Order: sequence, then structure tokens, then C-alpha cells
Amino acid sequence: MDGVPESILPSYDGFGIANILPSVSAWLGGKALPAAPLHESITQHFAKNYKQVLVILVDALGYKQLCQWMNDGQVPFWQAQTEAGHLFPLTSICPSTTASALTSIWTGSTPSQHGIIGYEMWLWQLGMSINNIFHMPATFEGDMGGLSRAGFDPETFLGMDPIGTHFKKWGIDTHAVMPSHIVGSGLSRMHLNDATFHGYSSESDLWVKVRQLLLNPNPRRQFVYVYWSIVDTLAHRYGTYAEAGVDSFTNFSHSFERLLMEKVNKRKPGDTLVLLTADHGSVTTPVDEQYNLANHPELRKLLVMPPTCEARLPFLHVKSGQDEAVKNYFEKTWPGEFQFINREQALQMELFGKGTSHSDLENRIGDLIAVPTKPETYLWWPKKLNRLLGRHGGLHEDEMLVPLLGFEL
Repeated sequence: MDGVPESILPSYDGFGIANILPSVSAWLGGKALPAAPLHESITQHFAKNYKQVLVILVDALGYKQLCQWMNDGQVPFWQAQTEAGHLFPLTSICPSTTASALTSIWTGSTPSQHGIIGYEMWLWQLGMSINNIFHMPATFEGDMGGLSRAGFDPETFLGMDPIGTHFKKWGIDTHAVMPSHIVGSGLSRMHLNDATFHGYSSESDLWVKVRQLLLNPNPRRQFVYVYWSIVDTLAHRYGTYAEAGVDSFTNFSHSFERLLMEKVNKRKPGDTLVLLTADHGSVTTPVDEQYNLANHPELRKLLVMPPTCEARLPFLHVKSGQDEAVKNYFEKTWPGEFQFINREQALQMELFGKGTSHSDLENRIGDLIAVPTKPETYLWWPKKLNRLLGRHGGLHEDEMLVPLLGFEL
């Protein structure tokens, strides 16, 4: 993006995470999904058909992060798999955040198509900004699922079928292996219709469950999805390259090798494709109160409501005729640290995807989008203590580039 160093725009034409599930569908004998499949330059390295596809999604595992850890010898297991398989950089979607990215994964569509735009999102139908992870008003705490009292139904809200429903029609079984505490959450209810949920409480529990699924003599084709969140949790707490993050990923990898690879690899190879990927990466952002909106009352007067989306990609809802005043305030206060695009420009750029847009997309974007030009820049508006040392949501390459590491079992 011009004027934003080290930025990368999302790919929706075969080199992004929105393209993964359309290819999984093809590999398992399913039909087309709303988004395009992965580009032929990627899929040519794999067989045309598989009985099983295992997608391991490590939340916030950036491409450059994984490459550095491999080059430093910290994750030798994945280095060995890279040599035996194929590693590609893919882009995340925009915004590069979990609620939007996982919805793209679970629907095989782009954010412009499914309409889940950001961690926080203005929802005109309810007259409030909502939290897209916990399905509660954005300003509430401890009220997970509270939107149900306003008539919000996560199982029908998207207005499109998740992947499990498609695969069921096409004779493909869908399994989601996820932390036990996620069961029943709003986002899981939105994504997991017609999928079998397998909750785990430890890494050993996780890989034993996956092994049982892959070694099941059931002749039906199956999609097995694993979600692991610890890299994201530790990146938020300590920063992207913190020691705790790589150590946790190393332990996760050792457990995968010991409990699954050594057992499953003894079978006839070629039936199963394994894909390691992520929803987004992250950047290290030291806590800095100059970015706290509470300390800028003059800027707040120019907005009709608090920003939405992400701290690294704030959507600004501006009072009529105050666009230039907002831009001027940003430039005076944080010179050169933000670039602006408006709603129309974002749509023309296809920043959120291609295809027929969600009917409410324009209402959810905001008037101005503030794009940080430095990895340490952000805007903070929640009325709680800002403790995050790592963030995502923006267009920096460390947020946008994620791995796609594929190999056969």
C-alpha cells in the first residue's frame, strides 16, 4: 500500500487464507465455495485427491516468525517437514484478526462476502458495536453471548452455510478439534453447524483425538481442523518473538511428532494431506499512552462513537463534515504514523475481498480507516487498562503473511 512501508494487501486470488478451504473441498471431492481456490502454482505440488485433509491452524503464527524459528534451529520438526513438503507464504485477510479470518476459513469466503469485519463491529440492526468473538456489546465485560437477549442468533446470523453443512451434503465428515472452553461460544456456534466438535484440555489430549480420527477405519472422506491459540495469547502478553511463544510452539510440535506422526506415518502414505497455517501474524507494540483515545478529548469530539475493528486498523465513525479535521488532528498529533482511506476507497480496492458483498458491509466499515505506517503504532479506545505488547489487525507484513506448510501422511 503506497505510503505504508512493509505493508501487504490481502490476496483473494489464490494466495490467501480465504482460498484454503475451497482447495480442501476440491481435494476431498467437494464442490466450489464462494472464494477462489489456492493458485495452481501451490496446488500443483499436491495430489488431486485425498481421503483426509488435516488443517492445523496456529493462531498468530506469522510466516517470518516461523521461518526465523526454523532458521534458528528452535523448531527442527517443522524444518524437517519443510524439506519433505512445501512451504508457501499466504496473506491473511483484512482485517488480519481472528474473528474475520476464522469466518473466512469456516465459510470458504472473503470478509466482504461473510461480513464479519473486525474484532469489534458496528451492527446497525442492533444499534450497537459488538464483540465478534464473544458476541456481546463491545463495551461490556463478562457477558459472553449477551447479544442473544437482543435477538442475535449466531447460528443464522451469517446468512450462509459454514463448511460443515456444505461437506455434509457432499458426503464429507467435518471434525473440529478445539479447546474445551470454546464449546458453546458464539463464534463456535456460528462456524460449527454440521461439524463434530472435539474439545481438548491439553496438547496430549489434542493429538490423541486427532490420531483416533485419522486412524478411524471409516471409509468416508473427512476434514479435520485443529485450532491452537497459545502463540496468539503469548504474543499479546509478551510480544511477537518472546521466548515463551517459541517454547510453547516447540512443545506443541514435539507433542504432535510423538503422539501423531510416529503412529500415523506407519500406514500406507498418501491418503492424508496435512496443512499447517495461521489466521494472521502479529507485531510487537509497546504500551504507549499517547495512543490512548481517552487522552485526546478534542479528537473524540469529532467522532460520533468510539472506533471499531482493531487497534491496528481502527474504523473511525466521523461526524458529518469533519473528515479533514480528523485527518489534521492525527497528522498533528502523530505525524506520519497513519494513512487514511475512506469507505469508498476501501471498497474500490477490494480490501475486504471480491465477489458479491454482504448487504450490510458498507454500514460496518466506518467513514475513515486509519492505517498505521509503523509496526508499533495503534489506537486504543477500550475503557480498560492497556497491557498488550503484541497486536494484529493491520497491513504490516508481519501481521499479513502466514505460512502454508503442506506434506502428506
